[in-house]
Amino acid sequence: MTSSSKEIQNLKIGVLGSGQLGQMMCLEALPLGYEFFCYSSDENSPSEKAGAVATVGSYESLSDLKTFLSKIDVLSFEFENIPKTTLEYLEKETKNISIFPPPKALVIAQDRYLEKSHFRKLGFRTAEFFHLTKDTAQFDIAISYPWIIKTLRFGYDGKGQVKVKDETEYKTFLETAFRKGEEEYLVEEVIPFQKEISVILTRFQNGEIVCYGAVENEHKNHILDLSIYPARIPAGLNLEAIQMASKLAESLDYVGTLGVEFFLKENQIFLNEFAPRPHNTGHYTQDCQSLSQFQLHVLAITGNLPPTDVRPKPTLMKNILGNEYKESLSVARSLLKDDRYQLHLYGKKEAKQGRKMGHMNFKGNLEDVNSLFHDL
Repeated sequence: MTSSSKEIQNLKIGVLGSGQLGQMMCLEALPLGYEFFCYSSDENSPSEKAGAVATVGSYESLSDLKTFLSKIDVLSFEFENIPKTTLEYLEKETKNISIFPPPKALVIAQDRYLEKSHFRKLGFRTAEFFHLTKDTAQFDIAISYPWIIKTLRFGYDGKGQVKVKDETEYKTFLETAFRKGEEEYLVEEVIPFQKEISVILTRFQNGEIVCYGAVENEHKNHILDLSIYPARIPAGLNLEAIQMASKLAESLDYVGTLGVEFFLKENQIFLNEFAPRPHNTGHYTQDCQSLSQFQLHVLAITGNLPPTDVRPKPTLMKNILGNEYKESLSVARSLLKDDRYQLHLYGKKEAKQGRKMGHMNFKGNLEDVNSLFHDL
């Protein structure tokens, strides 16, 4: 899409999904003069609380979606688990709005077999994998134990996956795996990696890419706990990860912000997965003393040119979960006495175990952080 300055200024942005990622997009879009609309099944959502004009409806309701689309000029996503039939509708039936990223990127990202297969077509190193269905369950799987068996679609933060260490556990898994007969899984090699890193980049409509470089990530109970920017890895591996993420974005004709996750093992990079949207591991960019991943996403999807210079400084990000939320919030507020700390809460109605309620950023290096930061 090529837009004049006036057209860019007057664009109405719509997003499918209304959670914290939409909220943070909205908080960047409104000060830039864009109207912001969100669509999901949730009432009183984080995005709506930030000022988005909310439509509550089902992703399967094409009539409600059609009405929503009539209000906007450009559509994006903060949530990739949109039904495939809806994505096909968006790709074929919408003529008067621009959609970034393209729906095909979500179709690939939400199907673990398609995703891994796409990586292999691009020549990237990945864990060994096998597409498990009722029809293939009797095949010999030439992957050494242990395995991770994942539902093919709609799993996140460790949900929808199980670790299998030997043939006995695999046979036990199969006893209940195909109750409906149509279930699909990805059997994946467990890689004993030394570090997990991710790359956050934004690809603009002219094909230019803005990238922060790799961030190092630590998890607890399969949920992101801490991100450290910049990643403590050799410069050559950082460059290789950037090049792989950029090649992936180009292969998808991607526009917007993209999160790409990697495993590092013995100085080799394995591509794990990607998210076709701003990413939890990129939240540090809100306080990296440069442009945030959300601002870059808004600029890209609205047809602006990329910034000439993005120079983030060392930053940490700590997720705040619903576990012992009141205590975490008390600690976070005590840290705010130091202006290097910034608190970002999502306004969710109920704190639940494992639910992401907010995050805290620290402008500085890991060795300079207050020990209380790790208690959040």
